[in-house]
Amino acid sequence: MFRTINTLLTIRISITVNLLIYYIQKLPLIGKLIKESSYANLNLKKTVSVIAFLLTLLWGFMMRFAYVGILVYLPVASLGEGLTEEQSLRQFVHIFAIISLGVACVSNVTVLEPKREKYVAVKLMRLSPTRYMKASLGYRYVTFLVYLLPALLLFGTLAGATITEAVLLTALITLWRIMAEYAHLKLFEKTGMVLIKHNVIVWSVIFFGYAVAYLPLLFNWVPSTETVLLSLPASLVIAVGGLLAVVKLARYSGYREAVDAANKRDDPLLNLGKMISEAEQKSVRVKDSDYKVEREQQDKIESKKGYAYLNSLFFVRHRSLIRGSVNKRLAICGAFGVAGVLLMVLFPELVQRLGWRLEVIFPFLGLIMYFMTVGEKICKTMFYNCDLSLLRYGFYRNEAYEHFQIRFGKVLGMNLSIAGALGVSLTAITASTGGGWLSRELLMIWICVIALSVFFTVHHLFMYYIFQPYSTELNVKNPLYYIVNMAISSACTVSIILRVSGSLLTAIILTLTLLYLLVAFVLIRRYGLRTFRVK
Repeated sequence: MFRTINTLLTIRISITVNLLIYYIQKLPLIGKLIKESSYANLNLKKTVSVIAFLLTLLWGFMMRFAYVGILVYLPVASLGEGLTEEQSLRQFVHIFAIISLGVACVSNVTVLEPKREKYVAVKLMRLSPTRYMKASLGYRYVTFLVYLLPALLLFGTLAGATITEAVLLTALITLWRIMAEYAHLKLFEKTGMVLIKHNVIVWSVIFFGYAVAYLPLLFNWVPSTETVLLSLPASLVIAVGGLLAVVKLARYSGYREAVDAANKRDDPLLNLGKMISEAEQKSVRVKDSDYKVEREQQDKIESKKGYAYLNSLFFVRHRSLIRGSVNKRLAICGAFGVAGVLLMVLFPELVQRLGWRLEVIFPFLGLIMYFMTVGEKICKTMFYNCDLSLLRYGFYRNEAYEHFQIRFGKVLGMNLSIAGALGVSLTAITASTGGGWLSRELLMIWICVIALSVFFTVHHLFMYYIFQPYSTELNVKNPLYYIVNMAISSACTVSIILRVSGSLLTAIILTLTLLYLLVAFVLIRRYGLRTFRVK
Protein backbone atom coordinates (compact mmCIF):
# COMPACT_ATOMS: atom_id res chain seq x y z
CA MET A 1 0.00 0.00 0.00
CA PHE A 2 2.83 2.42 0.86
CA ARG A 3 4.48 1.74 -2.52
CA THR A 4 1.20 2.61 -4.23
CA ILE A 5 0.85 5.80 -2.18
CA ASN A 6 4.44 6.68 -3.16
CA THR A 7 3.54 6.15 -6.85
CA LEU A 8 0.46 8.37 -6.51
CA LEU A 9 2.48 11.10 -4.84
CA THR A 10 5.08 10.86 -7.61
CA ILE A 11 2.37 11.37 -10.26
CA ARG A 12 0.87 14.32 -8.38
CA ILE A 13 4.25 15.97 -7.77
CA SER A 14 5.27 15.50 -11.43
CA ILE A 15 2.07 17.20 -12.59
CA THR A 16 2.59 20.03 -10.07
CA VAL A 17 6.22 20.53 -11.15
CA ASN A 18 5.25 20.74 -14.83
CA LEU A 19 2.49 23.24 -13.95
CA LEU A 20 4.95 25.34 -11.94
CA ILE A 21 7.40 25.46 -14.86
CA TYR A 22 4.59 26.31 -17.28
CA TYR A 23 3.19 29.18 -15.21
CA ILE A 24 6.63 30.60 -14.32
CA GLN A 25 7.30 30.75 -18.08
CA LYS A 26 4.23 32.99 -18.40
CA LEU A 27 5.49 35.55 -15.86
CA PRO A 28 6.90 38.82 -17.24
CA LEU A 29 10.75 39.16 -17.13
CA ILE A 30 11.35 35.93 -15.14
CA GLY A 31 9.47 33.77 -17.64
CA LYS A 32 12.04 34.32 -20.40
CA LEU A 33 14.76 32.76 -18.20
CA ILE A 34 12.92 29.40 -18.07
CA LYS A 35 13.55 27.49 -21.29
CA GLU A 36 11.49 24.68 -22.81
CA SER A 37 14.40 22.30 -22.03
CA SER A 38 13.56 22.72 -18.30
CA TYR A 39 10.90 20.03 -18.69
CA ALA A 40 13.65 17.47 -19.49
CA ASN A 41 16.17 18.69 -16.89
CA LEU A 42 15.91 15.95 -14.24
CA ASN A 43 18.27 17.57 -11.70
CA LEU A 44 16.28 20.81 -11.82
CA LYS A 45 12.99 18.92 -11.57
CA LYS A 46 14.17 16.97 -8.49
CA THR A 47 14.88 20.27 -6.73
CA VAL A 48 11.56 21.73 -7.83
CA SER A 49 9.84 18.51 -6.71
CA VAL A 50 10.80 19.18 -3.08
CA ILE A 51 9.34 22.69 -3.36
CA ALA A 52 6.24 21.31 -5.06
CA PHE A 53 5.75 18.70 -2.33
CA LEU A 54 6.01 21.34 0.41
CA LEU A 55 3.64 23.60 -1.53
CA THR A 56 1.17 20.71 -1.84
CA LEU A 57 1.22 20.17 1.93
CA LEU A 58 0.91 23.91 2.59
CA TRP A 59 -1.94 24.14 0.08
CA GLY A 60 -3.83 21.37 1.90
CA PHE A 61 -3.70 23.30 5.20
CA MET A 62 -4.48 26.64 3.50
CA MET A 63 -7.56 25.25 1.77
CA ARG A 64 -8.99 23.89 5.02
CA PHE A 65 -8.30 27.17 6.84
CA ALA A 66 -9.93 29.08 3.97
CA TYR A 67 -12.90 26.69 3.92
CA VAL A 68 -13.64 26.82 7.64
CA GLY A 69 -12.63 30.47 8.05
CA ILE A 70 -14.37 32.07 5.06
CA LEU A 71 -17.38 29.80 4.53
CA VAL A 72 -18.22 29.03 8.16
CA TYR A 73 -16.62 31.27 10.78
CA LEU A 74 -16.64 34.63 8.96
CA PRO A 75 -20.42 34.65 8.20
CA VAL A 76 -21.19 33.77 11.83
CA ALA A 77 -18.80 36.40 13.18
CA SER A 78 -20.00 39.18 10.86
CA LEU A 79 -23.72 38.40 10.53
CA GLY A 80 -24.32 37.05 14.01
CA GLU A 81 -24.39 40.37 15.85
CA GLY A 82 -26.30 40.07 19.09
CA LEU A 83 -25.88 36.28 19.32
CA THR A 84 -24.63 34.83 22.60
CA GLU A 85 -21.50 32.65 22.58
CA GLU A 86 -23.66 29.52 22.77
CA GLN A 87 -25.83 30.66 19.84
CA SER A 88 -22.72 31.53 17.77
CA LEU A 89 -21.35 28.03 18.35
CA ARG A 90 -24.67 26.47 17.32
CA GLN A 91 -24.74 28.54 14.11
CA PHE A 92 -21.08 27.61 13.42
CA VAL A 93 -21.72 23.87 13.86
CA HIS A 94 -24.96 24.07 11.83
CA ILE A 95 -23.30 25.69 8.79
CA PHE A 96 -20.25 23.42 8.99
CA ALA A 97 -22.34 20.27 9.38
CA ILE A 98 -24.79 21.05 6.55
CA ILE A 99 -21.99 21.83 4.09
CA SER A 100 -19.59 19.07 5.20
CA LEU A 101 -22.08 16.32 6.06
CA GLY A 102 -24.78 17.03 3.49
CA VAL A 103 -23.48 18.92 0.45
CA ALA A 104 -19.95 17.49 0.32
CA CYS A 105 -21.20 13.90 0.63
CA VAL A 106 -22.88 14.26 -2.78
CA SER A 107 -20.59 16.72 -4.55
CA ASN A 108 -17.14 15.73 -3.26
CA VAL A 109 -16.48 11.98 -3.22
CA THR A 110 -13.31 10.21 -4.27
CA VAL A 111 -14.35 6.66 -5.01
CA LEU A 112 -16.41 7.30 -8.18
CA GLU A 113 -14.97 10.68 -9.14
CA PRO A 114 -13.78 10.98 -12.76
CA LYS A 115 -10.16 12.00 -12.36
CA ARG A 116 -7.19 12.28 -14.69
CA GLU A 117 -4.82 10.81 -12.06
CA LYS A 118 -7.06 7.74 -11.73
CA TYR A 119 -7.07 7.29 -15.50
CA VAL A 120 -3.28 7.64 -15.74
CA ALA A 121 -2.58 5.27 -12.83
CA VAL A 122 -5.06 2.49 -13.68
CA LYS A 123 -5.50 2.70 -17.46
CA LEU A 124 -2.07 3.86 -18.59
CA MET A 125 0.28 2.64 -15.84
CA ARG A 126 -1.71 -0.58 -15.28
CA LEU A 127 -1.89 -0.27 -11.50
CA SER A 128 -4.36 -2.65 -9.84
CA PRO A 129 -7.67 -0.74 -9.37
CA THR A 130 -8.06 -2.29 -5.90
CA ARG A 131 -4.57 -1.25 -4.80
CA TYR A 132 -5.02 2.19 -6.33
CA MET A 133 -8.40 2.84 -4.69
CA LYS A 134 -7.37 1.56 -1.25
CA ALA A 135 -4.20 3.68 -1.30
CA SER A 136 -6.04 6.70 -2.69
CA LEU A 137 -8.86 6.51 -0.13
CA GLY A 138 -6.42 5.88 2.76
CA TYR A 139 -4.23 8.86 1.83
CA ARG A 140 -7.27 11.05 1.18
CA TYR A 141 -8.86 10.58 4.61
CA VAL A 142 -5.66 10.58 6.67
CA THR A 143 -4.70 13.94 5.13
CA PHE A 144 -8.33 15.12 5.37
CA LEU A 145 -8.19 14.60 9.15
CA VAL A 146 -4.72 16.13 9.52
CA TYR A 147 -5.49 19.21 7.37
CA LEU A 148 -8.90 19.86 8.94
CA LEU A 149 -7.99 19.50 12.62
CA PRO A 150 -5.88 22.73 13.01
CA ALA A 151 -8.52 24.79 11.18
CA LEU A 152 -11.32 23.51 13.41
CA LEU A 153 -9.20 23.94 16.54
CA LEU A 154 -8.63 27.60 15.63
CA PHE A 155 -12.02 28.68 14.29
CA GLY A 156 -14.04 26.27 16.44
CA THR A 157 -12.55 27.63 19.67
CA LEU A 158 -13.02 31.20 18.38
CA ALA A 159 -16.70 30.36 17.88
CA GLY A 160 -16.95 29.08 21.45
CA ALA A 161 -16.23 25.33 21.16
CA THR A 162 -13.92 23.50 23.55
CA ILE A 163 -10.83 21.70 22.22
CA THR A 164 -12.57 18.35 22.88
CA GLU A 165 -15.60 19.43 20.82
CA ALA A 166 -13.35 20.61 17.94
CA VAL A 167 -11.47 17.28 17.91
CA LEU A 168 -14.74 15.32 18.15
CA LEU A 169 -16.27 17.33 15.28
CA THR A 170 -13.21 16.67 13.08
CA ALA A 171 -13.32 12.92 13.79
CA LEU A 172 -17.08 12.70 13.19
CA ILE A 173 -16.90 14.58 9.88
CA THR A 174 -14.05 12.34 8.69
CA LEU A 175 -15.89 9.13 9.63
CA TRP A 176 -19.13 10.41 8.08
CA ARG A 177 -17.36 11.16 4.80
CA ILE A 178 -15.91 7.62 4.76
CA MET A 179 -19.45 6.28 5.25
CA ALA A 180 -20.55 8.42 2.29
CA GLU A 181 -17.81 6.91 0.10
CA TYR A 182 -19.06 3.42 0.91
CA ALA A 183 -22.68 4.48 0.32
CA HIS A 184 -21.76 5.73 -3.19
CA LEU A 185 -20.11 2.38 -3.93
CA LYS A 186 -23.16 0.43 -2.76
CA LEU A 187 -25.49 2.68 -4.79
CA PHE A 188 -23.36 2.00 -7.87
CA GLU A 189 -23.28 -1.74 -7.11
CA LYS A 190 -27.08 -1.95 -6.76
CA THR A 191 -28.20 0.42 -9.54
CA GLY A 192 -25.14 1.14 -11.72
CA MET A 193 -25.59 4.84 -10.98
CA VAL A 194 -22.54 7.13 -10.66
CA LEU A 195 -24.23 9.85 -8.63
CA ILE A 196 -21.46 12.43 -8.92
CA LYS A 197 -21.88 12.51 -12.73
CA HIS A 198 -25.53 13.61 -12.45
CA ASN A 199 -25.02 17.35 -12.57
CA VAL A 200 -28.68 18.25 -12.01
CA ILE A 201 -28.80 16.26 -8.76
CA VAL A 202 -25.39 17.46 -7.59
CA TRP A 203 -26.10 21.16 -8.25
CA SER A 204 -29.58 20.91 -6.75
CA VAL A 205 -28.07 19.49 -3.55
CA ILE A 206 -25.41 22.23 -3.51
CA PHE A 207 -27.99 25.00 -3.98
CA PHE A 208 -30.47 23.59 -1.47
CA GLY A 209 -27.75 22.71 1.05
CA TYR A 210 -26.16 26.16 1.07
CA ALA A 211 -29.62 27.74 1.46
CA VAL A 212 -30.36 25.51 4.47
CA ALA A 213 -26.91 26.30 5.91
CA TYR A 214 -27.12 30.11 5.77
CA LEU A 215 -30.82 31.02 5.93
CA PRO A 216 -31.14 30.47 9.72
CA LEU A 217 -28.29 32.94 10.26
CA LEU A 218 -29.89 35.54 7.99
CA PHE A 219 -33.26 35.25 9.74
CA ASN A 220 -31.86 35.11 13.28
CA TRP A 221 -33.07 31.56 13.89
CA VAL A 222 -30.76 29.28 15.90
CA PRO A 223 -31.07 25.61 14.82
CA SER A 224 -30.33 22.67 17.11
CA THR A 225 -27.87 20.85 14.81
CA GLU A 226 -25.02 21.16 17.33
CA THR A 227 -27.07 19.59 20.13
CA VAL A 228 -27.99 16.60 17.95
CA LEU A 229 -24.66 16.09 16.18
CA LEU A 230 -22.44 16.25 19.29
CA SER A 231 -24.79 14.18 21.46
CA LEU A 232 -23.55 10.80 22.67
CA PRO A 233 -26.02 8.64 20.66
CA ALA A 234 -25.35 10.48 17.37
CA SER A 235 -21.57 10.41 17.94
CA LEU A 236 -21.66 6.68 18.66
CA VAL A 237 -23.77 5.96 15.56
CA ILE A 238 -21.43 7.94 13.29
CA ALA A 239 -18.29 6.47 14.90
CA VAL A 240 -19.49 2.87 14.60
CA GLY A 241 -20.84 3.44 11.08
CA GLY A 242 -17.59 5.11 9.97
CA LEU A 243 -15.38 2.32 11.37
CA LEU A 244 -17.58 -0.34 9.73
CA ALA A 245 -17.27 1.59 6.43
CA VAL A 246 -13.46 1.54 6.80
CA VAL A 247 -13.54 -2.25 7.16
CA LYS A 248 -15.99 -2.66 4.26
CA LEU A 249 -13.91 -0.44 1.98
CA ALA A 250 -10.73 -2.37 2.88
CA ARG A 251 -12.43 -5.68 1.94
CA TYR A 252 -14.37 -4.41 -1.08
CA SER A 253 -13.77 -6.47 -4.23
CA GLY A 254 -15.54 -4.46 -6.94
CA TYR A 255 -13.16 -1.54 -7.39
CA ARG A 256 -12.38 -2.47 -11.02
CA GLU A 257 -16.00 -1.93 -12.09
CA ALA A 258 -16.15 1.33 -10.14
CA VAL A 259 -12.96 2.66 -11.73
CA ASP A 260 -14.11 1.62 -15.22
CA ALA A 261 -17.45 3.39 -14.72
CA ALA A 262 -15.80 6.56 -13.42
CA ASN A 263 -13.10 6.77 -16.08
CA LYS A 264 -14.44 5.93 -19.51
CA ARG A 265 -11.95 6.69 -22.24
CA ASP A 266 -14.19 9.25 -23.95
CA ASP A 267 -15.45 10.82 -20.73
CA PRO A 268 -15.44 14.58 -21.33
CA LEU A 269 -14.74 15.17 -17.63
CA LEU A 270 -11.23 13.78 -18.20
CA ASN A 271 -10.51 16.58 -20.68
CA LEU A 272 -12.08 19.59 -19.03
CA GLY A 273 -10.28 22.08 -21.26
CA LYS A 274 -11.71 20.56 -24.43
CA MET A 275 -15.15 20.15 -22.88
CA ILE A 276 -15.27 23.77 -21.71
CA SER A 277 -13.99 25.04 -25.06
CA GLU A 278 -16.67 23.10 -26.99
CA ALA A 279 -19.38 24.21 -24.57
CA GLU A 280 -18.29 27.85 -24.87
CA GLN A 281 -18.33 27.74 -28.69
CA LYS A 282 -21.71 26.01 -28.73
CA SER A 283 -23.15 28.60 -26.32
CA VAL A 284 -22.40 31.49 -28.70
CA ARG A 285 -23.20 29.77 -32.03
CA VAL A 286 -25.78 31.61 -34.13
CA LYS A 287 -29.02 29.99 -35.38
CA ASP A 288 -29.75 29.85 -39.13
CA SER A 289 -33.17 31.44 -38.58
CA ASP A 290 -31.49 34.62 -37.29
CA TYR A 291 -30.20 35.39 -40.79
CA LYS A 292 -33.78 36.04 -41.94
CA VAL A 293 -34.39 39.73 -41.30
CA GLU A 294 -37.82 41.38 -41.44
CA ARG A 295 -38.30 44.20 -43.94
CA GLU A 296 -38.88 46.76 -41.18
CA GLN A 297 -35.66 45.76 -39.39
CA GLN A 298 -33.78 45.78 -42.71
CA ASP A 299 -34.89 49.39 -43.32
CA LYS A 300 -33.68 50.44 -39.87
CA ILE A 301 -30.31 48.81 -40.44
CA GLU A 302 -29.87 50.36 -43.88
CA SER A 303 -30.53 53.84 -42.49
CA LYS A 304 -27.26 53.58 -40.51
CA LYS A 305 -23.66 53.85 -41.62
CA GLY A 306 -20.19 52.64 -40.64
CA TYR A 307 -19.80 50.85 -37.32
CA ALA A 308 -23.38 51.72 -36.33
CA TYR A 309 -24.53 49.71 -39.40
CA LEU A 310 -22.15 46.84 -38.58
CA ASN A 311 -23.30 46.58 -34.95
CA SER A 312 -27.00 46.88 -35.82
CA LEU A 313 -26.60 44.04 -38.29
CA PHE A 314 -24.72 41.99 -35.67
CA PHE A 315 -27.37 42.45 -32.97
CA VAL A 316 -30.21 41.61 -35.39
CA ARG A 317 -28.50 38.49 -36.75
CA HIS A 318 -27.73 37.23 -33.21
CA ARG A 319 -31.03 38.24 -31.67
CA SER A 320 -32.02 34.74 -30.51
CA LEU A 321 -28.72 34.31 -28.63
CA ILE A 322 -28.81 37.77 -27.09
CA ARG A 323 -32.54 38.06 -26.44
CA GLY A 324 -32.55 34.50 -25.06
CA SER A 325 -30.14 35.47 -22.27
CA VAL A 326 -32.11 38.65 -21.51
CA ASN A 327 -35.49 36.89 -21.57
CA LYS A 328 -34.29 34.19 -19.16
CA ARG A 329 -33.24 36.85 -16.66
CA LEU A 330 -36.50 38.76 -17.10
CA ALA A 331 -38.39 35.52 -16.45
CA ILE A 332 -36.35 34.88 -13.27
CA CYS A 333 -37.10 38.41 -12.02
CA GLY A 334 -40.80 37.96 -12.82
CA ALA A 335 -40.99 34.56 -11.11
CA PHE A 336 -39.17 35.98 -8.08
CA GLY A 337 -41.68 38.85 -7.89
CA VAL A 338 -44.74 36.58 -8.21
CA ALA A 339 -43.39 34.07 -5.65
CA GLY A 340 -42.50 36.89 -3.26
CA VAL A 341 -45.95 38.53 -3.51
CA LEU A 342 -47.71 35.18 -2.98
CA LEU A 343 -45.53 34.43 0.04
CA MET A 344 -46.23 37.85 1.56
CA VAL A 345 -50.00 37.60 0.96
CA LEU A 346 -50.54 33.95 1.93
CA PHE A 347 -48.14 33.70 4.89
CA PRO A 348 -47.93 37.16 6.48
CA GLU A 349 -47.32 35.78 9.99
CA LEU A 350 -44.41 33.61 8.84
CA VAL A 351 -42.87 36.57 6.97
CA GLN A 352 -43.25 38.77 10.05
CA ARG A 353 -41.68 36.09 12.26
CA LEU A 354 -38.72 35.74 9.87
CA GLY A 355 -38.14 39.49 10.17
CA TRP A 356 -38.50 40.45 6.48
CA ARG A 357 -37.63 44.06 5.68
CA LEU A 358 -36.41 45.78 2.53
CA GLU A 359 -33.14 46.77 4.22
CA VAL A 360 -32.09 43.08 4.16
CA ILE A 361 -31.96 43.11 0.33
CA PHE A 362 -29.41 45.92 -0.09
CA PRO A 363 -26.18 43.96 0.63
CA PHE A 364 -27.22 41.26 -1.89
CA LEU A 365 -27.90 43.63 -4.80
CA GLY A 366 -24.28 43.69 -5.97
CA LEU A 367 -24.00 39.91 -6.22
CA ILE A 368 -27.49 39.60 -7.77
CA MET A 369 -26.73 42.13 -10.51
CA TYR A 370 -23.29 40.59 -11.06
CA PHE A 371 -24.98 37.35 -12.14
CA MET A 372 -28.08 38.91 -13.75
CA THR A 373 -26.41 41.32 -16.19
CA VAL A 374 -25.60 40.01 -19.66
CA GLY A 375 -22.41 41.89 -20.56
CA GLU A 376 -20.05 38.90 -20.34
CA LYS A 377 -22.24 36.65 -22.51
CA ILE A 378 -22.60 39.38 -25.17
CA CYS A 379 -18.84 40.02 -25.19
CA LYS A 380 -18.24 36.31 -25.86
CA THR A 381 -20.84 36.36 -28.64
CA MET A 382 -19.27 39.46 -30.20
CA PHE A 383 -15.78 37.95 -30.07
CA TYR A 384 -16.64 34.58 -31.59
CA ASN A 385 -19.10 35.81 -34.24
CA CYS A 386 -17.64 39.19 -35.21
CA ASP A 387 -14.43 40.48 -33.63
CA LEU A 388 -12.36 37.31 -34.02
CA SER A 389 -12.19 37.94 -37.80
CA LEU A 390 -12.21 41.74 -37.86
CA LEU A 391 -9.53 42.22 -35.20
CA ARG A 392 -6.96 40.99 -37.69
CA TYR A 393 -7.33 44.34 -39.53
CA GLY A 394 -5.60 47.49 -38.27
CA PHE A 395 -8.43 49.85 -39.30
CA TYR A 396 -10.87 47.94 -37.04
CA ARG A 397 -8.54 47.96 -34.02
CA ASN A 398 -7.85 51.67 -34.50
CA GLU A 399 -11.57 52.47 -34.15
CA ALA A 400 -11.97 50.49 -30.91
CA TYR A 401 -13.30 53.52 -29.02
CA GLU A 402 -16.01 54.18 -31.63
CA HIS A 403 -17.51 50.67 -31.59
CA PHE A 404 -17.08 50.50 -27.80
CA GLN A 405 -19.45 53.50 -27.46
CA ILE A 406 -22.04 51.94 -29.79
CA ARG A 407 -21.93 48.61 -27.93
CA PHE A 408 -22.08 50.33 -24.56
CA GLY A 409 -25.43 51.83 -25.51
CA LYS A 410 -26.79 48.48 -26.77
CA VAL A 411 -25.70 46.41 -23.76
CA LEU A 412 -26.78 49.11 -21.32
CA GLY A 413 -30.32 49.02 -22.74
CA MET A 414 -30.56 45.26 -22.07
CA ASN A 415 -29.12 45.50 -18.56
CA LEU A 416 -31.46 48.38 -17.73
CA SER A 417 -34.46 46.26 -18.75
CA ILE A 418 -33.28 43.53 -16.33
CA ALA A 419 -32.71 46.10 -13.58
CA GLY A 420 -36.21 47.48 -14.22
CA ALA A 421 -37.77 44.01 -13.92
CA LEU A 422 -35.92 43.40 -10.64
CA GLY A 423 -37.00 46.83 -9.34
CA VAL A 424 -40.65 46.16 -10.23
CA SER A 425 -40.54 42.77 -8.48
CA LEU A 426 -39.05 44.23 -5.28
CA THR A 427 -41.57 47.11 -5.37
CA ALA A 428 -44.48 44.69 -5.74
CA ILE A 429 -43.20 42.51 -2.90
CA THR A 430 -42.81 45.55 -0.63
CA ALA A 431 -46.27 46.86 -1.54
CA SER A 432 -47.83 43.45 -0.79
CA THR A 433 -46.52 43.69 2.80
CA GLY A 434 -48.31 47.02 3.24
CA GLY A 435 -45.14 49.06 2.80
CA GLY A 436 -46.62 51.22 0.02
CA TRP A 437 -45.51 51.78 -3.59
CA LEU A 438 -43.19 54.66 -2.78
CA SER A 439 -40.75 54.99 0.09
CA ARG A 440 -37.19 56.14 0.75
CA GLU A 441 -35.90 52.53 0.76
CA LEU A 442 -37.65 51.72 -2.51
CA LEU A 443 -36.18 54.81 -4.14
CA MET A 444 -32.70 53.74 -3.02
CA ILE A 445 -33.33 50.19 -4.31
CA TRP A 446 -34.20 51.61 -7.75
CA ILE A 447 -31.12 53.86 -7.75
CA CYS A 448 -28.93 50.90 -6.73
CA VAL A 449 -30.15 48.44 -9.37
CA ILE A 450 -29.98 51.05 -12.14
CA ALA A 451 -26.49 52.16 -11.08
CA LEU A 452 -25.36 48.52 -10.83
CA SER A 453 -26.66 47.79 -14.34
CA VAL A 454 -24.53 50.70 -15.60
CA PHE A 455 -21.57 49.55 -13.48
CA PHE A 456 -21.57 45.98 -14.80
CA THR A 457 -22.19 47.12 -18.38
CA VAL A 458 -19.09 49.28 -18.33
CA HIS A 459 -17.19 46.65 -16.33
CA HIS A 460 -17.68 43.80 -18.82
CA LEU A 461 -16.97 46.00 -21.85
CA PHE A 462 -13.95 47.58 -20.17
CA MET A 463 -12.54 44.13 -19.40
CA TYR A 464 -13.21 43.03 -22.98
CA TYR A 465 -11.55 46.05 -24.61
CA ILE A 466 -8.60 46.45 -22.22
CA PHE A 467 -7.72 42.82 -21.39
CA GLN A 468 -9.37 41.00 -24.35
CA PRO A 469 -9.24 37.67 -22.50
CA TYR A 470 -10.49 35.22 -25.14
CA SER A 471 -8.37 32.96 -27.31
CA THR A 472 -9.56 31.54 -30.63
CA GLU A 473 -10.96 28.51 -28.72
CA LEU A 474 -12.89 30.91 -26.42
CA ASN A 475 -10.76 29.85 -23.45
CA VAL A 476 -10.02 32.73 -21.10
CA LYS A 477 -6.23 33.14 -21.10
CA ASN A 478 -5.54 36.49 -19.44
CA PRO A 479 -4.77 36.05 -15.69
CA LEU A 480 -5.44 39.77 -15.05
CA TYR A 481 -9.00 39.22 -16.28
CA TYR A 482 -9.46 36.54 -13.60
CA ILE A 483 -7.91 38.69 -10.88
CA VAL A 484 -10.01 41.80 -11.60
CA ASN A 485 -13.21 39.75 -11.91
CA MET A 486 -12.41 37.96 -8.66
CA ALA A 487 -11.84 41.32 -6.94
CA ILE A 488 -15.22 42.62 -8.15
CA SER A 489 -17.13 39.47 -7.08
CA SER A 490 -15.29 39.48 -3.72
CA ALA A 491 -16.30 43.10 -3.16
CA CYS A 492 -19.94 42.08 -3.76
CA THR A 493 -19.56 39.29 -1.18
CA VAL A 494 -17.91 41.61 1.35
CA SER A 495 -20.96 43.91 1.24
CA ILE A 496 -23.08 40.93 2.36
CA ILE A 497 -20.75 40.15 5.23
CA LEU A 498 -20.38 43.77 6.38
CA ARG A 499 -24.13 44.48 6.09
CA VAL A 500 -23.62 48.05 4.93
CA SER A 501 -26.68 50.28 5.40
CA GLY A 502 -28.85 51.07 2.36
CA SER A 503 -28.04 54.79 2.21
CA LEU A 504 -24.27 54.24 2.52
CA LEU A 505 -24.33 51.42 -0.04
CA THR A 506 -26.30 53.57 -2.50
CA ALA A 507 -23.75 56.37 -2.15
CA ILE A 508 -20.83 53.96 -2.63
CA ILE A 509 -22.39 52.30 -5.70
CA LEU A 510 -23.20 55.65 -7.33
CA THR A 511 -19.70 57.00 -6.71
CA LEU A 512 -17.96 53.85 -7.96
CA THR A 513 -20.17 53.73 -11.07
CA LEU A 514 -19.37 57.32 -12.03
CA LEU A 515 -15.65 56.76 -11.41
CA TYR A 516 -15.65 53.50 -13.39
CA LEU A 517 -17.45 55.19 -16.30
CA LEU A 518 -14.90 57.99 -16.38
CA VAL A 519 -11.88 55.69 -16.10
CA ALA A 520 -13.22 53.21 -18.68
CA PHE A 521 -14.01 55.82 -21.33
CA VAL A 522 -10.62 57.54 -20.88
CA LEU A 523 -8.55 54.34 -20.89
CA ILE A 524 -10.35 52.70 -23.81
CA ARG A 525 -10.05 55.88 -25.88
CA ARG A 526 -6.32 56.03 -25.14
CA TYR A 527 -5.25 52.37 -25.08
CA GLY A 528 -8.10 50.43 -26.74
CA LEU A 529 -6.47 50.42 -30.18
CA ARG A 530 -3.45 48.56 -28.70
CA THR A 531 -5.15 46.28 -26.15
CA PHE A 532 -8.20 45.21 -28.20
CA ARG A 533 -6.66 42.46 -30.34
CA VAL A 534 -6.49 38.68 -30.80
CA LYS A 535 -3.82 37.21 -28.51
